[in-house]
Amino acid sequence: MTISSAAGARLNPKNDLSQLGDRLIRFGQALQNPETTMGQLSSLANACGIALKLRTVAESEVSQHD
Repeated sequence: MTISSAAGARLNPKNDLSQLGDRLIRFGQALQNPETTMGQLSSLANACGIALKLRTVAESEVSQHD
């Protein structure tokens, strides 16, 4: 099954969804790999159509008094 876009381009939904699924799997695997850089995550997210917004927060130690 093919669909024509408004611009006349032919789309193949099954193939397009399959490719998106592959990209999402690679993105998910990269998220689980501690060696993945932020740049790599950003590129993989963009390939999936995801706007990756990252924020860093400093953790502070909580001191407990006896």
